[in-house]
Amino acid sequence: MRHAELAERCLSSAQTASVVRRIERFFNRHPLCPADVAAVVLALLPDTRKREFIIDRTNWKLGTADVNALVLAVLWRGTAIPLFFELLPHGGSSGTEIRLALLDDVLCLLSCREIAVLSADREFIGQAWIQGLARAGIPLCVRLRQDTFIDDVPASEWLQGLQPEMRGILVDGAEVYGQPINVVLTYTDEGEALIIASNAGPA
Repeated sequence: MRHAELAERCLSSAQTASVVRRIERFFNRHPLCPADVAAVVLALLPDTRKREFIIDRTNWKLGTADVNALVLAVLWRGTAIPLFFELLPHGGSSGTEIRLALLDDVLCLLSCREIAVLSADREFIGQAWIQGLARAGIPLCVRLRQDTFIDDVPASEWLQGLQPEMRGILVDGAEVYGQPINVVLTYTDEGEALIIASNAGPA
C-alpha cells in the first residue's frame, strides 16, 4: 500500500504496477538502517536550537517473553520521538557500553555542541557512564539515588540537613562519580526524595 502511494508521486510514464516493482527493488537493494531514519527525523524537525535528548528503558512481557528496550529519543514540543533503540537480550538494567554505543550513533549525526542536554533517570548512573559522557562532551541531567555520593557524602545525609523552611539544597560544582556537577536535593509533594544532577547549567 505504501509503495503504491510512493508510485503515485513518481514522475514516470510506466504503469503503476511497474513503478511499484521498481520501488520494491530499490528498498530490497538499499535497505534503510536506523541511522538513515534518525537523520531524516532530525532533518524534519523544524528547530534550529540545540537538541534535547532522553535515554530510557522500557520492559514488558509479550506472552512469556521479556521485551526489554533501551531507547534514545529527541525531545520536540514536549514529545519524545525515538531515534535509536536496542533490544536487550535480558531483563533488568542496561549496561554502560550499550548506552554509550547509542550515543555514538547520535554523534555520527550531530556534534556534541548541538546537544543541549541528555536527560536520564536513576538507572543511568555510575562512574564509567558519567565519565564517558564527560569525555564525549555531552551535557547531562540525571536523577540520582539516595546512596549516591556527593562530595564524598551520601545524598541521604545531605537531605538530613534540609530544614522545614527550606525548599531544597543547591550544590554547585560538587563531585559526583569523579566529575564536577551541580546538584539539587529536595522532596516531592508526596515526600519522595528528588535529587537531580546536571552539568548543563547552574544548580
